[in-house]
Amino acid sequence: MRFKLHCTVLFTAVWLSTSAFAATHNVSINNFAFAPATQNIQPGDSVRWTNNDTAPHTVTATNGAFDSGFLAVGASFSHGFAQAGTFAYVCLFHSNMTAVINVRTSGGGDTTTWTELTSPTSLPLNDVRFLDANTGWIAGNQGVLRTTNGGDSWQLAGTPEDLEAVFFISATEGWVCGNDGYIAHSTNGGQSWTPQTSGAPDKLRDIWFTDSQNGWACGKDGILIHTTNGGTTWNPQGSPAQDDLRGIHMLDSQRGWIIGSDGLIMYTSNGGNDWGTQLSVPGGEEDEFEAVMARDENTAWAAGGQGRIYHTTNGGETWTPQTSGTTVVLMDIFFTNPDNGWVCGAGGFLASAMDNGDMWSTQEPPVISTFNAIYFVNDTLGFMVTGDGRIFRYETGEIISSTPHEHQHGVTVFELKDNYPNPFNPATTIEFSLNTSGYTTLTIFDILGQQIAQPVNGNLSSGAHRVEFSATELPSGAYFYQLANAGHVDTRKMVLLK
Repeated sequence: MRFKLHCTVLFTAVWLSTSAFAATHNVSINNFAFAPATQNIQPGDSVRWTNNDTAPHTVTATNGAFDSGFLAVGASFSHGFAQAGTFAYVCLFHSNMTAVINVRTSGGGDTTTWTELTSPTSLPLNDVRFLDANTGWIAGNQGVLRTTNGGDSWQLAGTPEDLEAVFFISATEGWVCGNDGYIAHSTNGGQSWTPQTSGAPDKLRDIWFTDSQNGWACGKDGILIHTTNGGTTWNPQGSPAQDDLRGIHMLDSQRGWIIGSDGLIMYTSNGGNDWGTQLSVPGGEEDEFEAVMARDENTAWAAGGQGRIYHTTNGGETWTPQTSGTTVVLMDIFFTNPDNGWVCGAGGFLASAMDNGDMWSTQEPPVISTFNAIYFVNDTLGFMVTGDGRIFRYETGEIISSTPHEHQHGVTVFELKDNYPNPFNPATTIEFSLNTSGYTTLTIFDILGQQIAQPVNGNLSSGAHRVEFSATELPSGAYFYQLANAGHVDTRKMVLLK
Protein backbone atom coordinates (compact mmCIF):
# COMPACT_ATOMS: atom_id res chain seq x y z
CA MET A 1 0.00 0.00 0.00
CA ARG A 2 1.08 3.61 -0.47
CA PHE A 3 1.95 6.10 2.24
CA LYS A 4 3.12 9.66 2.74
CA LEU A 5 4.47 11.55 5.75
CA HIS A 6 2.71 14.54 7.32
CA CYS A 7 2.62 16.48 10.57
CA THR A 8 -0.23 17.31 12.95
CA VAL A 9 -0.89 18.23 16.56
CA LEU A 10 -1.17 15.78 19.47
CA PHE A 11 -4.84 16.42 20.10
CA THR A 12 -7.52 18.14 18.05
CA ALA A 13 -11.04 19.10 18.90
CA VAL A 14 -13.91 21.17 17.57
CA TRP A 15 -15.65 23.53 19.96
CA LEU A 16 -19.41 23.14 19.86
CA SER A 17 -22.39 24.44 21.74
CA THR A 18 -23.51 22.39 24.71
CA SER A 19 -26.33 19.95 24.11
CA ALA A 20 -29.69 21.13 25.36
CA PHE A 21 -30.38 17.64 26.75
CA ALA A 22 -27.22 16.58 28.55
CA ALA A 23 -27.06 12.98 29.74
CA THR A 24 -24.88 11.07 32.17
CA HIS A 25 -23.32 7.81 30.94
CA ASN A 26 -21.96 5.17 33.30
CA VAL A 27 -18.75 3.17 32.99
CA SER A 28 -18.11 0.32 35.39
CA ILE A 29 -14.57 -0.65 36.37
CA ASN A 30 -14.63 -4.36 37.05
CA ASN A 31 -12.34 -7.36 36.48
CA PHE A 32 -9.55 -4.93 35.61
CA ALA A 33 -11.42 -3.52 32.61
CA PHE A 34 -13.56 -0.51 31.67
CA ALA A 35 -17.08 -1.49 30.60
CA PRO A 36 -18.10 -0.43 28.07
CA ALA A 37 -14.65 0.06 26.56
CA THR A 38 -16.07 2.41 23.90
CA GLN A 39 -18.67 5.04 24.83
CA ASN A 40 -20.35 7.26 22.21
CA ILE A 41 -21.84 10.46 23.67
CA GLN A 42 -22.91 13.98 22.69
CA PRO A 43 -21.24 17.31 23.56
CA GLY A 44 -22.53 18.45 26.95
CA ASP A 45 -22.90 14.89 28.26
CA SER A 46 -21.04 13.56 31.29
CA VAL A 47 -19.47 10.20 32.05
CA ARG A 48 -19.37 8.70 35.54
CA TRP A 49 -16.85 5.95 36.28
CA THR A 50 -17.43 3.71 39.32
CA ASN A 51 -14.73 1.43 40.67
CA ASN A 52 -16.53 -1.87 41.27
CA ASP A 53 -13.26 -3.76 41.21
CA THR A 54 -11.13 -5.29 43.99
CA ALA A 55 -8.25 -2.85 43.54
CA PRO A 56 -7.79 0.92 43.14
CA HIS A 57 -7.52 2.39 39.65
CA THR A 58 -7.18 5.68 37.80
CA VAL A 59 -9.18 7.10 34.89
CA THR A 60 -6.57 9.12 33.02
CA ALA A 61 -6.98 10.67 29.56
CA THR A 62 -3.94 10.19 27.35
CA ASN A 63 -4.21 13.81 26.18
CA GLY A 64 -4.49 15.24 29.72
CA ALA A 65 -8.17 16.23 29.37
CA PHE A 66 -9.17 14.51 32.63
CA ASP A 67 -7.66 12.48 35.45
CA SER A 68 -9.49 10.89 38.37
CA GLY A 69 -6.39 10.51 40.46
CA PHE A 70 -6.41 7.62 42.92
CA LEU A 71 -9.85 6.00 42.61
CA ALA A 72 -10.45 3.72 45.59
CA VAL A 73 -12.68 0.65 45.54
CA GLY A 74 -16.30 1.83 45.57
CA ALA A 75 -15.41 5.41 44.60
CA SER A 76 -16.75 7.29 41.57
CA PHE A 77 -15.40 9.99 39.27
CA SER A 78 -17.33 12.16 36.80
CA HIS A 79 -16.25 14.38 33.91
CA GLY A 80 -18.26 16.54 31.51
CA PHE A 81 -17.44 16.78 27.79
CA ALA A 82 -18.18 20.17 26.24
CA GLN A 83 -16.31 19.55 22.99
CA ALA A 84 -16.36 16.98 20.21
CA GLY A 85 -13.42 14.65 19.84
CA THR A 86 -11.97 11.27 20.69
CA PHE A 87 -10.73 10.86 24.26
CA ALA A 88 -8.66 7.73 24.87
CA TYR A 89 -7.95 6.93 28.50
CA VAL A 90 -6.08 4.40 30.62
CA CYS A 91 -5.54 3.22 34.18
CA LEU A 92 -2.09 4.31 35.24
CA PHE A 93 -1.91 1.46 37.72
CA HIS A 94 -2.74 -1.23 35.13
CA SER A 95 -1.52 -0.25 31.67
CA ASN A 96 -3.51 -2.99 29.90
CA MET A 97 -6.75 -1.21 30.89
CA THR A 98 -7.64 1.08 27.98
CA ALA A 99 -10.88 2.60 26.67
CA VAL A 100 -12.20 5.54 24.67
CA ILE A 101 -14.93 8.19 24.78
CA ASN A 102 -16.20 9.36 21.37
CA VAL A 103 -17.93 12.74 21.60
CA ARG A 104 -19.97 13.29 18.44
CA THR A 105 -22.77 15.59 17.34
CA SER A 106 -25.94 14.04 15.94
CA GLY A 107 -28.25 14.67 13.00
CA GLY A 108 -25.54 15.42 10.44
CA GLY A 109 -23.88 18.10 12.54
CA ASP A 110 -20.80 15.94 13.15
CA THR A 111 -17.75 17.78 11.86
CA THR A 112 -15.84 14.50 11.37
CA THR A 113 -17.36 12.35 8.62
CA TRP A 114 -16.68 9.66 6.05
CA THR A 115 -18.62 10.57 2.90
CA GLU A 116 -19.18 8.10 0.09
CA LEU A 117 -18.07 9.42 -3.31
CA THR A 118 -19.39 8.43 -6.72
CA SER A 119 -17.38 5.50 -8.04
CA PRO A 120 -17.39 4.40 -11.70
CA THR A 121 -16.95 0.72 -10.76
CA SER A 122 -18.31 -2.00 -8.48
CA LEU A 123 -15.20 -4.17 -8.85
CA PRO A 124 -12.51 -4.33 -6.15
CA LEU A 125 -10.41 -1.24 -5.50
CA ASN A 126 -7.05 -2.22 -4.02
CA ASP A 127 -4.89 0.87 -3.46
CA VAL A 128 -5.26 4.64 -3.15
CA ARG A 129 -2.71 7.44 -3.25
CA PHE A 130 -2.92 11.27 -3.26
CA LEU A 131 -0.32 13.95 -3.93
CA ASP A 132 -2.43 16.78 -2.52
CA ALA A 133 -6.03 17.59 -1.64
CA ASN A 134 -7.11 17.47 -5.30
CA THR A 135 -4.90 15.00 -7.17
CA GLY A 136 -5.15 11.28 -6.52
CA TRP A 137 -5.29 7.79 -8.03
CA ILE A 138 -6.86 4.43 -7.20
CA ALA A 139 -5.70 1.04 -8.52
CA GLY A 140 -8.39 -1.60 -9.04
CA ASN A 141 -9.63 -4.52 -11.06
CA GLN A 142 -10.63 -2.39 -14.05
CA GLY A 143 -7.56 -0.19 -14.17
CA VAL A 144 -6.69 3.20 -12.72
CA LEU A 145 -9.13 5.81 -11.39
CA ARG A 146 -7.89 9.42 -11.45
CA THR A 147 -9.25 12.58 -9.84
CA THR A 148 -8.16 16.21 -10.02
CA ASN A 149 -10.91 17.64 -7.82
CA GLY A 150 -10.51 15.83 -4.51
CA GLY A 151 -12.62 12.82 -5.49
CA ASP A 152 -15.74 14.69 -6.60
CA SER A 153 -15.36 12.94 -9.95
CA TRP A 154 -13.17 10.10 -11.25
CA GLN A 155 -11.91 9.14 -14.70
CA LEU A 156 -11.15 5.49 -15.47
CA ALA A 157 -8.12 4.47 -17.56
CA GLY A 158 -8.49 0.78 -18.35
CA THR A 159 -5.59 -1.69 -18.26
CA PRO A 160 -5.34 -5.25 -19.61
CA GLU A 161 -4.65 -6.65 -16.14
CA ASP A 162 -6.24 -6.17 -12.74
CA LEU A 163 -4.14 -3.82 -10.63
CA GLU A 164 -2.92 -4.15 -7.05
CA ALA A 165 -0.98 -0.93 -6.40
CA VAL A 166 -0.29 2.57 -7.70
CA PHE A 167 2.58 4.98 -7.01
CA PHE A 168 3.15 8.54 -8.29
CA ILE A 169 6.26 10.64 -7.69
CA SER A 170 4.69 13.78 -9.21
CA ALA A 171 1.44 14.98 -10.73
CA THR A 172 2.50 13.53 -14.07
CA GLU A 173 4.71 10.47 -13.52
CA GLY A 174 3.65 7.22 -11.91
CA TRP A 175 3.56 3.42 -12.08
CA VAL A 176 1.05 0.63 -11.44
CA CYS A 177 1.45 -3.11 -10.94
CA GLY A 178 -0.84 -6.13 -10.89
CA ASN A 179 -1.61 -9.60 -12.22
CA ASP A 180 0.82 -11.68 -14.32
CA GLY A 181 3.78 -9.42 -13.54
CA TYR A 182 2.08 -6.40 -15.11
CA ILE A 183 3.79 -3.01 -14.68
CA ALA A 184 2.82 0.16 -16.57
CA HIS A 185 4.21 3.70 -16.61
CA SER A 186 2.42 7.03 -17.09
CA THR A 187 3.90 10.44 -17.86
CA ASN A 188 0.61 12.34 -18.20
CA GLY A 189 -0.92 11.94 -14.76
CA GLY A 190 -2.52 8.57 -15.43
CA GLN A 191 -4.51 9.48 -18.51
CA SER A 192 -2.66 6.79 -20.48
CA TRP A 193 -0.31 3.93 -19.56
CA THR A 194 2.65 2.27 -21.30
CA PRO A 195 3.43 -1.35 -20.27
CA GLN A 196 6.94 -2.20 -19.08
CA THR A 197 8.65 -5.60 -19.17
CA SER A 198 9.00 -6.73 -15.57
CA GLY A 199 10.13 -10.32 -16.11
CA ALA A 200 7.96 -11.32 -13.13
CA PRO A 201 6.08 -14.61 -13.68
CA ASP A 202 3.12 -13.92 -11.38
CA LYS A 203 1.10 -11.27 -9.54
CA LEU A 204 2.90 -8.13 -8.30
CA ARG A 205 1.26 -6.82 -5.14
CA ASP A 206 3.07 -3.55 -4.44
CA ILE A 207 5.34 -0.99 -6.09
CA TRP A 208 7.44 1.91 -4.78
CA PHE A 209 9.68 4.56 -6.36
CA THR A 210 12.02 6.91 -4.51
CA ASP A 211 12.63 9.06 -7.61
CA SER A 212 12.15 8.87 -11.35
CA GLN A 213 14.83 6.16 -11.70
CA ASN A 214 14.86 3.89 -8.64
CA GLY A 215 11.94 1.56 -8.00
CA TRP A 216 10.96 -1.80 -6.52
CA ALA A 217 8.04 -4.19 -6.95
CA CYS A 218 7.18 -7.34 -5.01
CA GLY A 219 4.64 -10.12 -5.23
CA LYS A 220 3.74 -13.79 -5.15
CA ASP A 221 6.20 -16.52 -4.18
CA GLY A 222 8.84 -14.05 -3.06
CA ILE A 223 9.03 -12.05 -6.30
CA LEU A 224 11.23 -8.98 -5.78
CA ILE A 225 12.43 -6.83 -8.69
CA HIS A 226 14.29 -3.52 -8.94
CA THR A 227 14.92 -0.85 -11.56
CA THR A 228 17.51 1.93 -11.73
CA ASN A 229 16.26 3.48 -14.97
CA GLY A 230 12.59 4.23 -14.38
CA GLY A 231 11.44 0.76 -15.37
CA THR A 232 13.08 0.50 -18.78
CA THR A 233 14.64 -2.65 -17.36
CA TRP A 234 13.67 -4.59 -14.24
CA ASN A 235 16.06 -7.02 -12.54
CA PRO A 236 15.42 -9.58 -9.78
CA GLN A 237 16.82 -9.08 -6.28
CA GLY A 238 17.55 -11.93 -3.92
CA SER A 239 15.86 -12.20 -0.54
CA PRO A 240 15.14 -14.78 2.18
CA ALA A 241 11.43 -14.77 1.21
CA GLN A 242 9.94 -17.99 -0.15
CA ASP A 243 6.29 -16.97 0.00
CA ASP A 244 4.26 -13.87 -0.92
CA LEU A 245 5.69 -10.41 -0.45
CA ARG A 246 2.85 -7.90 -0.03
CA GLY A 247 4.07 -4.42 0.87
CA ILE A 248 7.02 -2.05 0.42
CA HIS A 249 8.04 1.22 2.01
CA MET A 250 11.39 2.72 0.94
CA LEU A 251 12.79 5.72 2.80
CA ASP A 252 15.26 6.52 0.03
CA SER A 253 17.20 4.70 -2.68
CA GLN A 254 19.11 2.70 -0.06
CA ARG A 255 16.90 2.04 2.99
CA GLY A 256 13.49 0.46 3.33
CA TRP A 257 11.23 -2.39 4.43
CA ILE A 258 9.30 -5.19 2.71
CA ILE A 259 6.68 -7.36 4.45
CA GLY A 260 4.86 -10.56 3.58
CA SER A 261 3.63 -14.00 4.54
CA ASP A 262 4.61 -15.84 7.74
CA GLY A 263 4.81 -12.51 9.54
CA LEU A 264 7.93 -11.62 7.56
CA ILE A 265 9.58 -8.19 7.83
CA MET A 266 12.77 -7.56 5.84
CA TYR A 267 15.04 -4.51 5.74
CA THR A 268 17.72 -3.25 3.38
CA SER A 269 20.33 -0.54 3.87
CA ASN A 270 21.99 -0.89 0.45
CA GLY A 271 19.24 -0.51 -2.12
CA GLY A 272 18.11 -4.11 -1.92
CA ASN A 273 21.41 -5.78 -2.73
CA ASP A 274 20.92 -7.47 0.65
CA TRP A 275 17.66 -7.98 2.53
CA GLY A 276 17.88 -9.04 6.16
CA THR A 277 15.03 -10.62 8.13
CA GLN A 278 14.03 -8.50 11.14
CA LEU A 279 10.91 -10.47 12.14
CA SER A 280 9.29 -13.76 11.22
CA VAL A 281 6.08 -14.98 12.87
CA PRO A 282 5.34 -18.35 11.19
CA GLY A 283 1.75 -19.46 11.28
CA GLY A 284 0.50 -19.82 7.74
CA GLU A 285 -1.66 -17.53 5.67
CA GLU A 286 -3.41 -15.96 8.65
CA ASP A 287 -0.14 -14.54 9.96
CA GLU A 288 0.87 -12.67 6.82
CA PHE A 289 1.52 -8.94 6.92
CA GLU A 290 -0.47 -6.91 4.40
CA ALA A 291 0.95 -3.39 4.78
CA VAL A 292 3.97 -1.51 6.09
CA MET A 293 4.50 2.17 6.76
CA ALA A 294 7.63 4.02 7.89
CA ARG A 295 7.84 7.58 9.16
CA ASP A 296 11.64 7.73 9.36
CA GLU A 297 14.69 5.49 9.77
CA ASN A 298 13.57 4.50 13.28
CA THR A 299 9.77 4.41 13.29
CA ALA A 300 7.60 1.98 11.32
CA TRP A 301 4.48 -0.19 11.57
CA ALA A 302 3.36 -3.44 9.94
CA ALA A 303 -0.23 -4.73 9.92
CA GLY A 304 -1.93 -7.89 8.71
CA GLY A 305 -3.63 -11.17 9.61
CA GLN A 306 -5.36 -11.85 12.94
CA GLY A 307 -5.47 -8.13 13.66
CA ARG A 308 -1.69 -8.03 14.07
CA ILE A 309 0.10 -4.69 14.33
CA TYR A 310 3.82 -4.52 15.03
CA HIS A 311 5.77 -1.34 15.71
CA THR A 312 9.45 -0.43 15.86
CA THR A 313 11.14 2.67 17.24
CA ASN A 314 14.74 1.56 16.62
CA GLY A 315 14.89 0.87 12.91
CA GLY A 316 13.63 -2.68 13.28
CA GLU A 317 16.11 -3.99 15.81
CA THR A 318 13.01 -4.92 17.79
CA TRP A 319 9.37 -5.11 16.69
CA THR A 320 6.70 -4.86 19.41
CA PRO A 321 3.11 -6.12 18.98
CA GLN A 322 0.28 -3.64 19.54
CA THR A 323 -3.34 -4.34 20.48
CA SER A 324 -5.61 -3.48 17.54
CA GLY A 325 -8.87 -4.59 19.16
CA THR A 326 -9.72 -7.13 16.45
CA THR A 327 -8.70 -10.49 14.99
CA VAL A 328 -9.78 -9.73 11.40
CA VAL A 329 -7.25 -9.19 8.63
CA LEU A 330 -5.90 -5.64 8.62
CA MET A 331 -5.34 -4.51 5.04
CA ASP A 332 -3.69 -1.10 5.43
CA ILE A 333 -2.15 1.24 7.99
CA PHE A 334 -1.38 4.96 7.83
CA PHE A 335 0.04 7.54 10.24
CA THR A 336 -0.02 11.28 9.61
CA ASN A 337 2.19 11.65 12.70
CA PRO A 338 2.92 9.51 15.78
CA ASP A 339 -0.30 10.62 17.46
CA ASN A 340 -2.70 10.28 14.53
CA GLY A 341 -2.88 6.86 12.93
CA TRP A 342 -5.46 4.77 11.09
CA VAL A 343 -5.84 1.08 10.28
CA CYS A 344 -8.54 -0.63 8.20
CA GLY A 345 -9.45 -4.16 7.24
CA ALA A 346 -12.00 -6.88 6.66
CA GLY A 347 -15.60 -6.74 7.85
CA GLY A 348 -15.67 -2.95 7.98
CA PHE A 349 -13.00 -2.76 10.67
CA LEU A 350 -11.71 0.77 11.16
CA ALA A 351 -9.63 2.14 14.04
CA SER A 352 -7.65 5.27 14.86
CA ALA A 353 -4.66 5.64 17.14
CA MET A 354 -2.56 7.99 19.19
CA ASP A 355 0.67 7.50 21.16
CA ASN A 356 2.42 5.75 18.23
CA GLY A 357 -0.35 3.17 18.13
CA ASP A 358 -0.11 2.17 21.78
CA MET A 359 -3.78 3.18 22.00
CA TRP A 360 -6.04 1.97 19.16
CA SER A 361 -9.71 2.99 19.28
CA THR A 362 -12.29 1.24 17.10
CA GLN A 363 -14.27 3.68 14.96
CA GLU A 364 -17.76 3.34 13.52
CA PRO A 365 -17.26 2.48 9.82
CA PRO A 366 -19.22 4.26 7.08
CA VAL A 367 -20.24 0.85 5.67
CA ILE A 368 -19.70 -2.84 6.42
CA SER A 369 -17.28 -3.91 3.71
CA THR A 370 -13.64 -4.88 3.35
CA PHE A 371 -11.54 -1.72 3.43
CA ASN A 372 -8.53 -2.50 1.22
CA ALA A 373 -6.58 0.74 1.47
CA ILE A 374 -6.50 4.05 3.34
CA TYR A 375 -4.51 7.22 2.63
CA PHE A 376 -4.43 10.62 4.34
CA VAL A 377 -3.35 13.84 2.66
CA ASN A 378 -3.13 15.41 6.11
CA ASP A 379 -4.75 14.85 9.49
CA THR A 380 -8.06 16.38 8.33
CA LEU A 381 -8.44 14.83 4.85
CA GLY A 382 -8.25 11.15 3.94
CA PHE A 383 -9.53 8.56 1.47
CA MET A 384 -10.46 4.88 1.77
CA VAL A 385 -11.45 2.24 -0.81
CA THR A 386 -13.26 -1.10 -0.57
CA GLY A 387 -13.38 -4.52 -2.12
CA ASP A 388 -16.73 -3.74 -3.77
CA GLY A 389 -15.66 -0.60 -5.62
CA ARG A 390 -16.68 2.05 -3.08
CA ILE A 391 -14.73 5.24 -2.31
CA PHE A 392 -14.95 7.26 0.91
CA ARG A 393 -13.55 10.66 1.83
CA TYR A 394 -12.83 11.73 5.42
CA GLU A 395 -13.13 15.40 6.31
CA THR A 396 -13.14 17.36 9.54
CA GLY A 397 -14.23 20.88 10.33
CA GLU A 398 -12.23 23.63 11.99
CA ILE A 399 -9.38 22.26 14.10
CA ILE A 400 -8.32 23.86 17.35
CA SER A 401 -5.27 22.53 19.16
CA SER A 402 -5.70 21.84 22.86
CA THR A 403 -2.67 21.34 25.07
CA PRO A 404 -3.05 20.65 28.80
CA HIS A 405 -1.19 22.79 31.34
CA GLU A 406 -0.78 25.68 28.90
CA HIS A 407 1.20 28.69 30.08
CA GLN A 408 -0.08 32.07 28.86
CA HIS A 409 1.45 35.47 29.61
CA GLY A 410 3.58 34.04 32.43
CA VAL A 411 0.60 32.97 34.57
CA THR A 412 1.39 30.06 36.88
CA VAL A 413 -0.85 27.05 36.33
CA PHE A 414 -1.32 23.71 38.09
CA GLU A 415 1.28 21.41 36.56
CA LEU A 416 3.02 18.19 37.53
CA LYS A 417 6.18 17.58 35.51
CA ASP A 418 7.97 14.38 34.58
CA ASN A 419 10.45 13.32 37.23
CA TYR A 420 14.15 13.28 36.41
CA PRO A 421 16.10 11.18 36.01
CA ASN A 422 13.68 8.47 34.94
CA PRO A 423 14.46 5.59 35.34
CA PHE A 424 16.26 6.47 38.58
CA ASN A 425 18.32 4.90 41.37
CA PRO A 426 17.89 5.63 44.19
CA ALA A 427 16.74 9.29 44.09
CA THR A 428 14.78 11.41 41.63
CA THR A 429 13.52 15.00 41.42
CA ILE A 430 9.83 15.85 41.08
CA GLU A 431 8.91 19.41 40.07
CA PHE A 432 5.44 20.93 40.07
CA SER A 433 3.68 24.29 40.10
CA LEU A 434 0.49 25.46 41.84
CA ASN A 435 -1.84 28.26 40.81
CA THR A 436 -3.57 28.25 44.20
CA SER A 437 -2.06 28.36 47.68
CA GLY A 438 -3.44 25.76 50.07
CA TYR A 439 -3.42 22.19 51.27
CA THR A 440 -1.34 20.03 48.91
CA THR A 441 -0.32 16.38 48.80
CA LEU A 442 2.27 14.56 46.73
CA THR A 443 1.70 10.82 47.14
CA ILE A 444 3.69 7.82 45.89
CA PHE A 445 1.86 4.59 44.95
CA ASP A 446 3.15 1.18 43.90
CA ILE A 447 1.87 -0.72 40.88
CA LEU A 448 -1.01 -2.15 42.96
CA GLY A 449 -2.17 1.31 43.93
CA GLN A 450 -0.98 1.05 47.52
CA GLN A 451 0.34 4.25 49.10
CA ILE A 452 3.99 3.85 50.06
CA ALA A 453 5.09 7.44 50.74
CA GLN A 454 3.80 11.02 50.93
CA PRO A 455 6.66 13.50 50.54
CA VAL A 456 4.26 16.48 50.65
CA ASN A 457 1.31 16.77 53.06
CA GLY A 458 0.49 20.33 54.09
CA ASN A 459 -0.06 23.90 52.99
CA LEU A 460 2.02 25.25 50.11
CA SER A 461 2.07 28.65 48.44
CA SER A 462 1.32 29.09 44.74
CA GLY A 463 4.29 28.94 42.39
CA ALA A 464 6.99 26.42 41.52
CA HIS A 465 8.13 23.67 43.86
CA ARG A 466 10.72 20.89 43.81
CA VAL A 467 10.85 17.65 45.82
CA GLU A 468 13.68 15.14 46.06
CA PHE A 469 12.35 11.61 46.50
CA SER A 470 14.60 8.79 47.71
CA ALA A 471 13.65 5.14 47.13
CA THR A 472 16.58 3.53 48.91
CA GLU A 473 14.37 1.00 50.68
CA LEU A 474 12.10 0.20 47.74
CA PRO A 475 12.47 -2.63 45.22
CA SER A 476 12.89 -2.03 41.49
CA GLY A 477 9.67 -1.50 39.56
CA ALA A 478 7.11 0.99 38.32
CA TYR A 479 5.65 3.58 40.71
CA PHE A 480 3.17 6.46 40.40
CA TYR A 481 3.31 9.91 41.95
CA GLN A 482 0.16 11.99 42.33
CA LEU A 483 -0.20 15.71 43.01
CA ALA A 484 -3.43 17.10 44.52
CA ASN A 485 -4.24 20.76 45.23
CA ALA A 486 -7.46 22.83 45.26
CA GLY A 487 -9.47 20.22 43.36
CA HIS A 488 -6.75 19.55 40.78
CA VAL A 489 -5.22 16.07 40.51
CA ASP A 490 -2.48 14.79 38.22
CA THR A 491 -0.67 11.43 38.22
CA ARG A 492 2.53 10.35 36.48
CA LYS A 493 4.65 7.22 36.23
CA MET A 494 8.28 6.68 37.24
CA VAL A 495 10.56 3.64 37.17
CA LEU A 496 13.04 2.61 39.87
CA LEU A 497 15.84 0.55 38.33
CA LYS A 498 18.42 -0.84 40.74
